[in-house]
Order: sequence, then C-alpha cells, then structure tokens
Amino acid sequence: MSQSKYKQDVERFLRNFYVNSAEIYKGRNISGFIDWLPPGAMLRQKIIDSWINFFIKKIPNVFLMDGSTILPLIVFEASGHLANFTDPVIKCPKCSNTYRVDHLLKETNGKLICPRDLTDLKEQEIKQKSLMLELTVGLTDEINAALRPETAQNIYINFMNFKAIGLKLPFAIAQIGRSYRNEISPRGSRLREFVQMEIEEFVLPSHLDSHPLYDSVKEIRLPIFYEEQTIEMELNEAVKKGLVPNVRLAFWIGREWQWLTNELGLPGNKIRFRVVPPEERAFYSKGTIDVEVNIEDDWVEIIGNAYRTDYDLTVHSKHSGANLSENGMIPHVVEPSFGLDRIAMAVLLLNYDPSPSDRNWPLFRIPYKISPLEVGIASIHHSDEYINVAEKVDLTLRSLGYVTFKLFEKGKIEAQYAKADTLGIPLVVTVDSKTLDENTVTIRNRDTKAQIRVNIREIGQAIKNLLLGGGGGGYE
Repeated sequence: MSQSKYKQDVERFLRNFYVNSAEIYKGRNISGFIDWLPPGAMLRQKIIDSWINFFIKKIPNVFLMDGSTILPLIVFEASGHLANFTDPVIKCPKCSNTYRVDHLLKETNGKLICPRDLTDLKEQEIKQKSLMLELTVGLTDEINAALRPETAQNIYINFMNFKAIGLKLPFAIAQIGRSYRNEISPRGSRLREFVQMEIEEFVLPSHLDSHPLYDSVKEIRLPIFYEEQTIEMELNEAVKKGLVPNVRLAFWIGREWQWLTNELGLPGNKIRFRVVPPEERAFYSKGTIDVEVNIEDDWVEIIGNAYRTDYDLTVHSKHSGANLSENGMIPHVVEPSFGLDRIAMAVLLLNYDPSPSDRNWPLFRIPYKISPLEVGIASIHHSDEYINVAEKVDLTLRSLGYVTFKLFEKGKIEAQYAKADTLGIPLVVTVDSKTLDENTVTIRNRDTKAQIRVNIREIGQAIKNLLLGGGGGGYE
C-alpha cells in the first residue's frame, strides 16, 4: 500500500471516531478543537472507567475530585503560569505565518526558514507567546480569570479541605477534566482543548522512597530512553541509577506500564519511558519521565510524570496566606498526568490494520474490554419480518447493558461485517434464514470470523461469556 493511500485510509478510519469541531464552517472554524463522535466518545469513557478502576479503586489513599475549569488569575500568578507558561514563536515577514520555534526547527531540519515560502528568518525576533486563555468574569472590563491550562491547580488550592475531611498523608487526589492551552499552530494530537486525567500525590520527604505496593512493580522491565538510547532495565534499577527520582514516582510509572499493556492492549515495543533532561524539564520539576508511544515513526507523549517537590504548596501558601503545611512542613508532590485524548488516539492508531491478510477490508483490533461498541446487529435479509426480529434482539441486548450498533440498514452481510470490523465491534449477532424457524441467531467473532449459533433466549449469557473470554473459547 502506498503512503498516500495508507494516509487516506487512516484519515477515513479516524473520522468514525472524531472530527474537527465546527468543520461545516470550513475556513471559519478554529484549529485545535475536536468533537468525539459516538464511537469515539464511548471509547474515551471506556478508557476513563479503566483508569478509575486501575489507578483509584485499586490503590490505597487515592481519591477523586472535580474542580472548576475557570480560576481567578491570582492562582496562575502564584503557580508561575503567567510568567513561565509560554512558547517561543517567530513570524515570517513575507507570508505572515507564525511558527513555534522548536516545531519549526524540527520541520526544517534545524534551519530558521519559513517552510511555506523559504524566507530566511534568522533576523526575525523570537517572542514568548503566553499559552493561557484569559477571561473577564463578571462586570469588570479587566482580565481577572483564566481557563485552567492543567487540572492540577484545583487540587493544590484545596489541600486544606482534603485534610479537613480527614485525609491523612500520604494521600493522592485524582481529577478528570478539561484543560485549555492557546497552542501555536496546533496539529495532529496537539489540541487547544483536551481532557487530562491527573493524580497529585502529597507526601512528606521521609515517605518518598517507600510505597506499600512498590514490590508489585519494582521488577518490571521497562524500555528507558535516556542519553539518546533505549535500554531495558528493571524499574528498581532505574531508581538506583537516579533515572527515576524516587520510589513514589517509580510506583506510578510501573503501574502505567501495566495499564497501557495489559488493560489497553498497547504493544510494548511501541512504548518508551523518556527521561527528560534538566534543560527540557518544567521549572518546578526535579525529575520528569514522559511516557511516549511510537505512531507512524513519531514518538508522541501520552503521559507525563513529574516530581514537583514542595513547589506547589509553597507558592500557594505564600500568595494566599493559607497554611498548606503538615505540622509546619510543606508536603512534596508526585504527579502522573495522563492525556486522555492522546491515549485514545494511540489506541485507535496502534490497533488499526488497513489491510489484514484474512479479509478485504480494514480491521480495528481493539481489545474487547475497551471496545466502544460491543455488539453489532446484522440481518441477512431486509424484509420487515427479519428487521423486526433484529430490532427485538437489539432491545434485549440494550436492556442488558450492552452498547449495540445496528448494521442492517444497508448493504449485504459482507458489508455489514466490514462496517463492524472497521469500528472494532467484537461480536456481531446476525438474523438469518434459520432465525424465523428455529429462533436462533449466529454470533460472529471479529478476530477469527468464526461463528456459533445460539437460541435467542440464551443470547445475553452467550454474549457475556464471549466478551469475557475474549471471544475465542466458544468458537469452532
């Protein structure tokens, strides 16, 4: 398959899941905003549910909160975002396009030239552009608030309230919500509005090198990328070498590997843990490990892990006057930060096969447990008699809590199966010529294409067994 044909196929596949926001206003919409369509929205919800189960419910002393997306400007003055949350930009005097300098250098192999008209930009001024989206709230004409660029600040400014309800150190607060950044020329997975799933763990320095569940992850071998090479090593060894700053952060890193590979099914050979060098780290971090996935020969960050020391509670204590300490000592913060949209995009792209060897159409091999659409409903014939039965099967499965998708509105059975495979639907229930006489239907496995026949009265239990078993056990 040619590169251009592959790219077209991928773009067509992704449009089943998300599109550019307000795209009907072509040329008048704003880049960096996307709308997740029903299959994409359900995929993201499956990922969220998995994340909550894996990182909150199964780990002691982790709790969920939900904060406002608009915060007073003083919060971001205190946090350092107003002064430091910027990107270097340069403008072409000929075509007036503005570029983020680091992206421009990557695109032009290190040359300061305009990629559109090849104008030399060496003499042009490089300016720092704020990424904050600032607002006026209320009757004032002055900017007094901003859309949050990360969910973390809500957590820090509520530290006293967490203690007030009885939480004891060390504890972690998780939050899932939208964040906003005024990105320069966003493209691909870089968005101006996105959803983060962040965890902020508050811990005193004396507890940084212990964790009750560390033994469950310390021997995991991870692909660690540092000094421009990837080396597989045990997590415990990475801590001893100083590549990971402490055990608390190491625990979350090991947990991330387990989640990405075991729960989301991402291939381990497409993942690496990048030790971010000091000159690239955020100003508040004393150790950063980015989790990156390889998509079309490009490494994309999907998770950022940072040891933020006592920076956050210290600055908010200073600017607010509140006592954000524990017996006079400011707790440190360990932060794993997950980008939901990028993770969902990685799941889509790393499980998509545009030309499988066993069929003449694309296949989305997403793991059954996070498949956005669980059961497809198909019909051999399109007469009212057959469609009525298919509708009843659909109602039955919906009443049992399954996310169904009707395939029978158009096309032959092969076209219905092709649609199901492209959407990653694990199982397809088909109403066929035996259904009316025997009250039976077939259930097709997406991955093997094998089918079994079951009585409609038993369809709920059959679907449950096949989904839990991955679809393989009951097939001939």
